[in-house]
Amino acid sequence: MISAVISSRKSKPATPRRVALIGDSYTVGLGPELAKLIPDFRYEGFVGTRTDQWASHAQACGHCGDWLAAFKPSVVLVSLGTNDGASPNPANYQAIVRTIHGIGARVVWIEPPTAVKVPAVRAVIASLGVPTVPAPTLPMASDGLHPKSYSSWAAEIVQEAA
Repeated sequence: MISAVISSRKSKPATPRRVALIGDSYTVGLGPELAKLIPDFRYEGFVGTRTDQWASHAQACGHCGDWLAAFKPSVVLVSLGTNDGASPNPANYQAIVRTIHGIGARVVWIEPPTAVKVPAVRAVIASLGVPTVPAPTLPMASDGLHPKSYSSWAAEIVQEAA
């Protein structure tokens, strides 16, 4: 009787052991919120950075995720692309994915909020063949680019990426 009860319960997937987040200004906003929800979490984000900077380790992206190999995350969340404009270069996105896969981590790309109109970026993200966190519909700040709050978005990310 007890075994039947146990086997019929749906188990929620466990949060990955270690999670990292890299990216642009969305990372700067999401990082502190995700840190509240994921016990073993680290992030690096820089306002205005683009995929070419992360792919080439430009000075604008700080350590450009060089710490990931030592941290050994099971999942790396990537929030990049919004600053790439209307003509994103798929090679930059692919280079980032290859680098993350090279350290043995799974990549989950976070789409920018629906209010941000970047169809070419969304198309490149969709072409990568990696899991994505779908674009959230969020109340936006007066700049029209950033959410008023990152807490609900962070909760969605944890649900999707776990």
